[in-house]
Amino acid sequence: MHGWVQEMSVHPEFHWARANGWALLTKVELLDVLPADHPGRPAVLELLRAHARGLAAQQAGSGFWHQLLDRPDSYLETSATAIYAYAIAHAINQGWLDAKAYGPMALLAWNAVSTKVNAQGQVEGTCVGTGMGFDPAFYYYRPVNLYAAHGYGPVLLAGAETIQLLKQHPYGINDSSVQTLK
Repeated sequence: MHGWVQEMSVHPEFHWARANGWALLTKVELLDVLPADHPGRPAVLELLRAHARGLAAQQAGSGFWHQLLDRPDSYLETSATAIYAYAIAHAINQGWLDAKAYGPMALLAWNAVSTKVNAQGQVEGTCVGTGMGFDPAFYYYRPVNLYAAHGYGPVLLAGAETIQLLKQHPYGINDSSVQTLK
């Protein structure tokens, strides 16, 4: 959910895509540096796996995720999709997520994101910087902008990690679906 205000008893309950992206990214970044024998590592791994399962259920057929994850009438958002593509591919490459289960999700996301890099190398479809909203219209009508810098880094990370994913886990079409070949 996006937002929590200490002074409020009722908190906004919007599943903003990029906020979920930062949370997912934080989990994989933490796992990269957390010692293998750290007592909290299994809990972080379970949080990562649960988050990935939840996101898999919300991915649109185009490969993108919506600005509000649970509201398919909200627009498809590029930066969140790029963050998910990176984090899921990275988790697969590290052995934290199953390649057969989550590889197609990451590849579909990357393929979607790659359609938003225009001929000038600009990233289209990234929501501008966003504070916390208290109504859904706030999220529905946030503008997108080619100069929203927080879209560029995730796209580069996603592309690089997808290259590694394809090296470690070659995929192909099998029975009309994307599946691992190994």
